[in-house]
Amino acid sequence: MSEDAEKNHELANLTLVRAKISKVEFPERCPVCLDEPEDLVSVTITERSSAVRGDENAVSTWADGKDKADLILASARGAVTFWVPTCMLHGSGKLRTGRARFIAWAAVFVLFYPALFFFLGINAAIWHSRPLLEPVIGLAVVLVLFFVLVVYGYYPRALERSLKFIDIDRAKDAVYIDIINDEYRKLFMDLNAMHADMIHSIRDEPSE
Repeated sequence: MSEDAEKNHELANLTLVRAKISKVEFPERCPVCLDEPEDLVSVTITERSSAVRGDENAVSTWADGKDKADLILASARGAVTFWVPTCMLHGSGKLRTGRARFIAWAAVFVLFYPALFFFLGINAAIWHSRPLLEPVIGLAVVLVLFFVLVVYGYYPRALERSLKFIDIDRAKDAVYIDIINDEYRKLFMDLNAMHADMIHSIRDEPSE
């Protein structure tokens, strides 16, 4: 394989994009399904320290952008807010919210006692040779319900999985994005051709 072919193959496998914060634009397509945009979603990124940069868990908060006061306060704390066009299906109505996370946390406390009750029921049934079916089914139902609520509250939605904001560096005017959809990444790179490039990892950058 020639040097140019190797380079093209290498670039084709990259998903981490570095763009200028002050210049970045997002394509008028949904990052998930590439449909025409019907919604505008904001994502606020808080800058990391260089010691933890490169962690895949982005310090980012997706929102519908309705609370302008929160966005202003976040900006004052060193965060940057970007606006991403999306379709209605994958837009603000499908994002995780503080309410959803609260429900997940509440599930821990509410379901703990039923789970303990059924667990003790299983233990008692074993010791006293009683039927195990009822407490086992009860415990299984509680655990499944708990799992569903935790996923509902904390599992990233399709938009968050498709467009991952890894970090920002305000001093370098740089935002680092992991774009999963190949076609959307190409649209993004074409739109930001003058001020975006692809890199292997934030850790690979030379320190200044």
